[in-house]
Amino acid sequence: MGFLIDFFSQPAIIAALVVLVGLIALKKSFTEIISGTINAFLGFIILLVGATTISGALSNFGKLFQKAFNMHGLIPSNEASIAVTIAKFGSQATFIFVIALILNIVIARFTKYKYIFLSSDHAFYMACCVTPAMILSGMNFWETILFGSIALGSILCIFPAIAHPAMKKITGRDDMSFAHFGTIGYWLSSKVGGLFKKNAKSIDEIKFPKGLAFLQDSNVSVMIVMAILFYLVTIVTGPQYIRTITSTNPYVWALLQSADFSAGIMILVMGVNILLKELSPAFKGFSDKIVPSAVPGYPFAVLFKGTSNAIIAGFLASLAGGILSMLLQIAFHMNVVIPGLVTHFFCGGIAAIFGNATGGKKGALIGPFINGIITSFLPLIALSLFGTLGFSSTYFSDSDFLVIGIILGLCAKIGKYPLMIATTAIFVFPFIATVFSKQKAPVVDPNRNAKTAKKEFKNI
Repeated sequence: MGFLIDFFSQPAIIAALVVLVGLIALKKSFTEIISGTINAFLGFIILLVGATTISGALSNFGKLFQKAFNMHGLIPSNEASIAVTIAKFGSQATFIFVIALILNIVIARFTKYKYIFLSSDHAFYMACCVTPAMILSGMNFWETILFGSIALGSILCIFPAIAHPAMKKITGRDDMSFAHFGTIGYWLSSKVGGLFKKNAKSIDEIKFPKGLAFLQDSNVSVMIVMAILFYLVTIVTGPQYIRTITSTNPYVWALLQSADFSAGIMILVMGVNILLKELSPAFKGFSDKIVPSAVPGYPFAVLFKGTSNAIIAGFLASLAGGILSMLLQIAFHMNVVIPGLVTHFFCGGIAAIFGNATGGKKGALIGPFINGIITSFLPLIALSLFGTLGFSSTYFSDSDFLVIGIILGLCAKIGKYPLMIATTAIFVFPFIATVFSKQKAPVVDPNRNAKTAKKEFKNI
């Protein structure tokens, strides 16, 4: 059991396995198979190193932010919520996760929802989100696993389908979708952006004056913005508190933290380039043999290339929405949800990319702002449902976890049979939709070969 948890919850391993199967299906040489598989594995590891570096810098920024403004309250966190689930219901969550990965392939094979969810870490997160709802309803061990698995297996196919239309606009391709459980927020951001599509100009096409031309370099602009933010909270917090975190001079430390953040972005993009170079052509071999015309749902970082303006704008807009929500909660004497910097950066930045694709600059700002407000109030509902299961001071932070958790939690409050009916309905939906829908499954160009795929990935 421990081996299965560690093995299948590693997205780098899943990506490597997909490349391995794909290259074997394409009848590549032994050398090409080994080289491609290891490069895909290393590419994902590099990507994760970048994400970890970014998260570390944001975590330190969050500590200063809370200290500077003397904030105390609920802190939404995917990682903290997973720890609560694993500590109490780890076996059920693991079974749900593994079985759901298999059901994802089955549903993709026999329905029009031909999406393979490649972000296995987020799939595991969702397993940990679904499990408490099953427990809350009064289901026993095996009932929890059965109905949790069919719910998650369906979710892994349905949510990339929701993201797919917007992904076409962002990438210009129909053979890739998105696998990150902030999809509802990203979809909403794209719809909000669509309200401003007339004469919309991309936020990443902003032309700076000649004297500020250096800001066109995304690495430079990210570094400058983060340095300003770090110095702001450092000055407000004061050097005394910062010395409890580091022995380095506070103002030197602030500069290095902003540099760490910027370097994390560079590393992350490097990992994406390596990963997609191997994964894009190999996935065709995988899909041809197992799920014809399958569409891969890629991890979040696939969109971070060449979108630095949108990412920073989305982060700041989402954070503004979180701060406004916190002030409203204080004013109305509600429980306070403290803005999570990691969530507002990743989910806000991605929401901006989706909003920018449909509504340009306005979509890139308004969409993340609304998403920041939504993800600041939904945790209060979730905590009212799952507080008795250990979620007293935290819950999941991204929109899909919040929405799915609340819907399943409300069904669970009624009883286990309504929840069984709801999860069964989620499972049969793709099959029924396939039978009655006039819309066809996504079709990948049959003439698109491995060589073509390698060229196309550069357009992402």
